[in-house]
Amino acid sequence: MNAVSQDIHYYPALDGVRGWSALCVLIAHVHLAWLPGAMVLMDLFFAISGFLITSIIWRGARKRGRIDLLQFWKRRLQRLYPVLLLVVAVFTLAAYILLEDPVPSYKDALTTLLYVSNFTKLYDYVLPTLFGQTWSLGVEEQFYLLWPLLFWLFLQLRLEMRGVTIFLGCLALACMLWKAYLIHSGVPWSRLYYAPDTRLDAFVVGGMLAIYHPRLLAWCQSRLAHGVLVLAGCALVVLVAYATPREMVYFLWQQTLALVLSAALILLLTSPRPSVFKWLFSLRPSVFVGQRCYSIYLWHWPIIWLLLVTVRPDPLVMLMIVAPLVLVLSCLSYHYLELPFMSRRNALIEFPQPRSEPEAVRPRELPT
Repeated sequence: MNAVSQDIHYYPALDGVRGWSALCVLIAHVHLAWLPGAMVLMDLFFAISGFLITSIIWRGARKRGRIDLLQFWKRRLQRLYPVLLLVVAVFTLAAYILLEDPVPSYKDALTTLLYVSNFTKLYDYVLPTLFGQTWSLGVEEQFYLLWPLLFWLFLQLRLEMRGVTIFLGCLALACMLWKAYLIHSGVPWSRLYYAPDTRLDAFVVGGMLAIYHPRLLAWCQSRLAHGVLVLAGCALVVLVAYATPREMVYFLWQQTLALVLSAALILLLTSPRPSVFKWLFSLRPSVFVGQRCYSIYLWHWPIIWLLLVTVRPDPLVMLMIVAPLVLVLSCLSYHYLELPFMSRRNALIEFPQPRSEPEAVRPRELPT
């Protein structure tokens, strides 16, 4: 595969936007009426993951002419599994102690650890479960499993950059047409929301952005292009405020719009040109929360769920309990689990990191 020169850099603003997104999801899970469009941010999460992971794979393929699949999957598990295992163990024990019938929670824990919990929610899914938020981890892991295989196939077929672009563009279009067909067929909303095939276009959009990123950076230096990207960022904020991700209409056109605007925001945040969005998401508090967003996402929902099924506090009281508790737990798990395992993983790293960035501020692969 021929590719334009591309180095993997650390983008603090991407951490920051994921941190803010994780907090928005937490608020929406406490009381959905406060932020009903927050689930739009899941498409932003997936697009960022597609951008970062494709950047790593594309750079490795360009520099080495090969993709070490086992090494890639091993590094993914080293990055993601330790904290997940801890959270599942803690709340499975809590379910055993607090619940009259903990068996459904045991089943939920098993599907979570196998990264297939999203498949249990496709049909007849009504009530949230103890690990209900881990559906997105399932979608991401399924992406991590298949995406490097796809690029390995590109290498075997010796596809040029143009061929890769055409294939990915057709894949995104097919995903959108498939969603339209499913809607016409009368499938439930959950089939569209939780399935990997209806989320694939988000990863493809992020992946195509990664491949063309250097060229797009040159384009966005102009005043006109920069203004368009800033307006797109503002439009994404409006979409998060007013979109209806819990209705079928979201998958007709709102999701596609969300992906286009997410790609524009990613480009804006990775551009060397300053903007209010880049300033906001690069602030130390934003990056601090963003580096811990994986732990925040894992810890917040089981705590909310246990409060809902036991004491049912007022939403404001729940937020006052959940927010500080989740922040403390995420800081602990980040410091004592995530960072040590990242250090071990980097001892076997396949794609060298820029030496100017210390490991403690380079967790650029945090998932949703």
